[in-house]
Amino acid sequence: MNYNQLINLAKEKGFSDIEITESSSSVTNITVFSGEIDQNHTHDEVTITVRAIYNDKMAYFTTSNADEDPNFILDTLKENALSLTTQEEFEIFGGSEEYPEWEEKDGGFSKISLAEKVNLLLVLEKEVKAYDERIILVPHCGYQELIGRKRIVNSKGLDLEKRKEYGVVYVQAVGKENEQTQSAFEVEIKTSFADLDPILIAQKVAKKTIKKLNADSLPSKVYPVVFENEAMADLLEVFTSFFSGEAAVKKLTPLLGKEGEKVFSELLTIVDEAIYPDSPHNEPFDDEGVACYKKEVVDEGVFKTFLHNLKTAKYFKTKSTGNGFKAGDSISVRGVNFYVKPGERKLEEMIADIEEGVLITDLAGLHAGANPVNGDFSAQSSGFLIKDGKIDRPVTLIVVSGNFVEALNQIEEIGSDLKFNSEGIGCPSIRFKGLSISGK
Repeated sequence: MNYNQLINLAKEKGFSDIEITESSSSVTNITVFSGEIDQNHTHDEVTITVRAIYNDKMAYFTTSNADEDPNFILDTLKENALSLTTQEEFEIFGGSEEYPEWEEKDGGFSKISLAEKVNLLLVLEKEVKAYDERIILVPHCGYQELIGRKRIVNSKGLDLEKRKEYGVVYVQAVGKENEQTQSAFEVEIKTSFADLDPILIAQKVAKKTIKKLNADSLPSKVYPVVFENEAMADLLEVFTSFFSGEAAVKKLTPLLGKEGEKVFSELLTIVDEAIYPDSPHNEPFDDEGVACYKKEVVDEGVFKTFLHNLKTAKYFKTKSTGNGFKAGDSISVRGVNFYVKPGERKLEEMIADIEEGVLITDLAGLHAGANPVNGDFSAQSSGFLIKDGKIDRPVTLIVVSGNFVEALNQIEEIGSDLKFNSEGIGCPSIRFKGLSISGK
């Protein structure tokens, strides 16, 4: 498809602006089970999305056919635009003054044979089982790879392109001792195939599993609580809508009208960063062509800004923060590398003066037990009892509950062990003065 030809034809047909986004991806999925290949599938896809403004209304057209008739595309867009009754103001973005420097690294994924990728999983599964005789099953062991490219061209002269690639290895281990069964999960995401180490991944998931064995509940009361980095990232992910301009437009966030106010503990700084070292989530620009950049969403407890796309920025009479990304047929708001700024001490140092407390390592059913409007949460959890500054024993069948905003005002310390989850949400371990634990 000749995009310049499509743009010129759109102008002839009375469109005020038009934009074409071409996305291509190659996704590979491999799974193994009991030493055999369980799944091996590669899917290549090209999607072309055209959005255009006619009669002050924005319409969308999506196709996977690169040879689609331009007249058919534009006639369909015009018909769809004329059917709209919304009074919303629409915009095609002309481009930012500058974009962040971003080196597109070759992760080597396309040069690695299928046999090598399968062998990585076979080694991983074997090493997990061999780690300890109490490991009885590896129910999930898989590899996913994405190599993608995106180009945005529009009638205002914008022509941007970006590429990304990464590989994901995930594995679950199940352990059993004294008739009790426990499991753990490990996910590693890397931008270079060479950084996916099956031995290291196996050790991580096996250690997690064995540590959980012989767990018991706790008496119900308020304990000093430390959320380990992975669990803390899961909790933050549920409440990222608090910081979204979309939630603010709908008045579904307690942060509405509080920009510039101290809302959280002064120990808390939350950053959204366009380019973070070795992150698979890096974005030099969003899906509206707006430059992504580093911003403090919360700075030492002070709420600084919502994340915006063009639509929510226009509503609040401000500028887009470069956080408009496609979700279905619309542009939604999300962070890029959205993380809590780490502190200086390790987890072991953070718990050293806790006489009796709880280390939360896993949360289950959090989405069902969380209210993204007011911040209340209640989640089945597991982790470890802290006694006299040390890990005492594993705990399970407990429920941790509280309010997200109130909890972030009860922070005593933020650790140094920043880790990102698969959705680009990053957290170090965080220690809270006290949260309610329901047990036995």
